Formats: sequence, structure tokens, C-alpha cells
Amino acid sequence: MNDDLDATTPRIRPHPSRDGLQVVDPIQDAQFTLLTPGSVEVSSCDTDQFYFPVDTAATVGTGALETPYFVDTWIRNAAGDTVAEVDIGDSVSLPPARYNIELPTSQVKLYLSVEGAVDVAASEGALQFEFGAETVRVGARSYHEQPAATVTTTDDPGDVMRALSTLGSALKTTTCERSFPTLRGHPPLVERGDELSIPDGIDAPDTGITVEVPPLFEYIYPVAPLAYYFGATVRPGPEPRLVADGWTYPLDGERNCSFVPGDGFEASVARVLKQSFLLDCVTRTEGYYQVDLAERARVEEVVDLDFAALYERPVAEQVRAYMQVPASALTDAMPTWKLTADVRHDPEYVGTLPFLADELAVVRCPESPGMGRTSDEVADQIQSIFRNQPQELRGPDSATFARSTHARSSSSSSSATVEETVFRPADADSIEQTYVGEGVPVGASKMTEDAFRRRLTYEPTTDPQIRVAVVCNDERMADENVVSEIYGTRDWIEFDISFDEELTTEEMRALLQSDVDFLHYIGHVDKEGIRCPDGYLDTQELNDVGVSAFLLNACDSYDQGYGLVENGAMAGIATVTDIVNEAATSVGRTVARLLNQGFSLAATVEIIKEYEQIGHHYMVVGDSSASVVKNDSGTPQKAEIRPLDDGKYELKLYGYPRLDHPLGTMFHPHMDGYVRYHLNAGEMCAIELGEEEMKSYLLKQDVPVIEESELRWSHSLTPKD
Repeated sequence: MNDDLDATTPRIRPHPSRDGLQVVDPIQDAQFTLLTPGSVEVSSCDTDQFYFPVDTAATVGTGALETPYFVDTWIRNAAGDTVAEVDIGDSVSLPPARYNIELPTSQVKLYLSVEGAVDVAASEGALQFEFGAETVRVGARSYHEQPAATVTTTDDPGDVMRALSTLGSALKTTTCERSFPTLRGHPPLVERGDELSIPDGIDAPDTGITVEVPPLFEYIYPVAPLAYYFGATVRPGPEPRLVADGWTYPLDGERNCSFVPGDGFEASVARVLKQSFLLDCVTRTEGYYQVDLAERARVEEVVDLDFAALYERPVAEQVRAYMQVPASALTDAMPTWKLTADVRHDPEYVGTLPFLADELAVVRCPESPGMGRTSDEVADQIQSIFRNQPQELRGPDSATFARSTHARSSSSSSSATVEETVFRPADADSIEQTYVGEGVPVGASKMTEDAFRRRLTYEPTTDPQIRVAVVCNDERMADENVVSEIYGTRDWIEFDISFDEELTTEEMRALLQSDVDFLHYIGHVDKEGIRCPDGYLDTQELNDVGVSAFLLNACDSYDQGYGLVENGAMAGIATVTDIVNEAATSVGRTVARLLNQGFSLAATVEIIKEYEQIGHHYMVVGDSSASVVKNDSGTPQKAEIRPLDDGKYELKLYGYPRLDHPLGTMFHPHMDGYVRYHLNAGEMCAIELGEEEMKSYLLKQDVPVIEESELRWSHSLTPKD
């Protein structure tokens, strides 16, 4: 089935081991199952049978379907009007007609097209569909987005501004509903060249919004996500400001607010991005998804805005209305931002901006350690630009310092000196923090443009199984071998788990060059490389690394991890100093459980930094947003429980957005009678429940649970005696 599709298109086919369908998204390593009463025949059909766009579609010979667990469901008529929203415990019966059923699973976006009657029964464990027809059409759309084109720019700031003005061309709408991730396409790529070149048809939409900044890279880079999200034009000006339909808003940093730390230009840009995004999410509840959104309730308590009227207004007018709201009024409703990115303001790093804009990152431009300029020096340069002829502007060269690393080894030798700056970036108030530039950013992930681009060039295999390799090259660390039993303990997802001990250099080389989704390495790293029984394997000298992601749970493994990323891996977790074996074993087990539950590498490291004794010794190298498996609820969750005086518990749920469920995704806890939705970042909700209700919810997945500041797992919770 679907054999004529390219390797990146989702497949709909009979399930290999059950009665039903398997929907596979090879580029995302995602799988979803639809069960049927018996075996089924599947044939291709046109994709125009669905109200919303799909990548692939199939006709399935069945009158009934069942999901393996509950999925939020919307049923629309042929005109696109919502006729039913299905929640746990609901039974819905609809008369014969043409219906489109939306199933936003965590793996792929699924749609059913039916002509006939529809009956739905929803429970915590499943959705059961009965159709008054003998066939149903199934459509699938990948959450993965590809950029439509590549824009080339010179190193001239004016050309860079014009290049960044094209980012908004990827928006699928300029209404407030662009706050939905699936209505924001991936921005065009930007690369350096000898002249500015913008492909035909790639231009900013006409939103009436302009961002003016001085033609300095430290002013241009931070507004890239704003230019993308607003579909704005970026142009030079003596003072940073937002111009919307003849109205101006200064980006002068005079407006400090609780959800953006500090002041100054970058803080002002972050505030505009965050505030506009939040209020777009509220306003969009007047549109396709008229749900009970928690953030809307919080905003309406303190803000007097007519959201029904705002929904019909152009984006420039919406932004103008949004920015009249005092920032202090939005503190309680503002979701925790996913990503803060520190980017060196050098033309070399301009290619990372479309990827950061795609994630709506807050972008900052710090100076290199020891090479900063004062605010007066920057101000003098700005005045010089607009007083005299334009000049070529570049950030200062990066300072370099010797970093001596000490590998975990039976010997006392230290690794070779690496000429890189080791520093700690300024704190950020986001869930994740990354750094783009020279140096080793302790406390943040280290990102490169090549790692970003591997999101787009990843070549999926035809094997839908997720391959995980666990390697232990020191028998004294065998306590960590239990991770091979943790990976793959997920229903409805196929895994191929291998476990090896004492791999030789050639065996390790072969493994690293094979198609492995995740490598969990337990052992030693010395100055020469990864230690094997017969010598060392230096990843810096490898060609064609096939491993997608990894954990090198060894002392001071940063250099070897960076070598894997430089030579083909997407991302990995490595250490920046020596680690004690017992504590490292605990970290290894926690990492395995978090990754197995769908957390990204960056989110995994953030959690272990908070709750593991040596968690701060670990960092992500490469694409920190990479993940190994999907989460059944879409957005991975961390729970925090606190007993109350009346025998009940307060359950707080924290969301960790992923590339396939970014900022703007709605989260709905599947509890009987709970109808409220939440945005999926940071603390999403705090709910009072009885003990059995609380445990019933948490036991649906093996989620991390914080109790009395200790990290536990929901499957360790026991029923009340």
C-alpha cells in the first residue's frame, strides 16, 4: 500500500501483527494503530476527500474502527462546521450525511471521511467508531514541515534584513490561527552567498507590519522570530520599533515585565512576541476550535478585550490592540516559553535563524566571553551609521581559551587540550536554552547549523521499528545495563532493542555507522576516544555516522559527542566533566525512562539537571529538540503531587513542547468530566483530585512524578491500603 509514495510521506497499510491499520510517518519515526473487527483491504484514494489537507489517503474496507487509547476528536460536516466534540464518556450518534472526523494523535494528524451515519463511544481506553457504510477513507498528515525554498544573502546587514523579511512567506494563514503549529509552515532556509537571491514567490505576506532596527547583527538577529510570526518586513531604522498599520511601538526595552527577565531591546522584542502569541491563542477560540481554554479564562479576568470582534480584524490591528494590554496583567496566563537561543552576532550563523524562528525562540546576541562592547560603544556605532555612509558591520571575533578535559579512565592521563571557550550563558526563563557559536556553553545545549539542517535531510528507513542499541564496555558499570529493559516498554510502538558488551573498535565503528535511532553508551572515554577492549575509537575521525541520537554516559564525553554530531548524528547527550559511577548509573536510568516516554533530549537534560545529583554535568550537543519516540498524549508531561488537608491531592501538570507538538498546541487531560484545554508549555494546570482519581490518571503512562521534591515514576505509585 502507498508504494508509489516517496520515503518521507506517511504510509497507511494493514497492520503487520493485528487486525487493523498501521499509519507510519517514516520521517518522524511515528506509528499509530487503528483496530478493526477483522483483517482489512487498503487501497489508495484521492487526498481531496478531506476538509483539511492531508499528505496521503486510503480507502479501507471496514464499517468500524477503534483507537488503542482515547484521542480528542472533532466531527465536522461537509461545510466544515463542528457538529460534535467527543470527550471521555461521551456517546455520539449522527444521522446519515458526509462527515470529516479529526483525530489529532500525537504521532500524525489523522482524518476520517465518511458518508453515512456515525456512532462514537468514548472511554478512557479507546474510541470506538461504527459507520453506516462499508468503507471509510483515512487521511494522514505529517507534523514534519519542509521549507519551500532557500534564500541567499550576502554578509551586508541590509541584505540580511531583506532575507529575513521572507520568513513569513511560510505562514499558512495571517490570522490569529497561525498560533496553531500546523498553520505555521517551516520558514525558507537562509544561506550565505555572493549576492542576495530570493526565489520567485518567496516574499513576506502583506500584513502591514514592519520591524525597524539599526543595521547591526545584534539588532537584526533577535527580531527574526518576530518577522516570521508577524509576516513582517525588516528594514533599517535609527531606533528599534514596531510599525503596524501606521501605529508605532518602540522596542526600547523600557517596559520590564515578569515574564521577560531584564530590560533592553532584546527583552522588549521577547515581550512583544510572547504577548502577541498568547493573545492570539485566546482570540483563536472564536474560530475553528471554540474550546474552554484555561488561558482565556485567566486573561478575561484582568483584560477587557472583545475577542469576538478581534477575531475578525486584520493582524496589524490585532497586534496594536494586544500591545495596549499591560504586561503585568498577563503574568498568570503566560505559558513558559520553550526555547531561548543565544546566537553570536556574526554572519556565519545567519543560517540558524529560520530554524530558531520556526520554534518561536527568544533570540539573544551575547558578546564572546571577554570581548564585549559597552552600550555606549554600540550606541555610537548606530549613530555613525545614520550620520555617515553605511559600513560593513561584524561582531568581534570569538575569544579562545584552553580547556583541559579529564577522561574517566583507569589511568590518570588527561585528554588533549581543546581550544574552545568554556563559559556559562546568562540564565533564561525558558524550558530549554541553546547556544550557537564558538565555545562550550555549560548549562545550555550546543547547536550548529548542520545539526539543524539534519532535521530536513534525515533519510528514513523502510523499517518502522525504532532501533535502540545499548552498549556497556565496562563490566564494573553493569548496574546500568537495566536500561535495555526500559527502552521499548511502550504499547503500540515497535522497537528493536540490542544489548552488547565489550565491543571492539571495529565493532563500535560498525555500530556507529549503522542505522540506529538511539545509542546508549556505558563505559569510558579517554583522550584518544571511546575506550574499547582493543584500543580507542576517536569519533572525530569517523565518516558517515549513522546513529541519529545518543547518550555517552562517560566522563568528559563532550568532545567525542561533538565528533559524532560533526560527522552525521543529529544530537546527543554528553558530559562536560568527570562523573561518579553510581550517580551516572542513576542518570542513565532516568534518561532512558524520559526518552522512552517521548521527552526530547533537551527536556530530558533539563529534568535531570533539576533532580539528579550530577545532572548539571550533562548537556546536549546538536539538535536539542530531537527525540526518540512519541508521547501518547502528544506533549510529554511531568507531574507534581501535593497532599491537601482534606485527603485530596493537588496535581500539577507541566508540559514540554516537542518539534511535532510545538508552542500553541492544546493539551487536554483525559479525566472524566474535565473539559478545559491548556496551552502545552510549562505549568499547564493544577487540579484537585482524590487519591484514586489522581493515581488513575498518572498510571495511564509511566510519567515522571515529583513528590516532596523527589523524582519518582507513576508506575511506582501504589493503591491506597
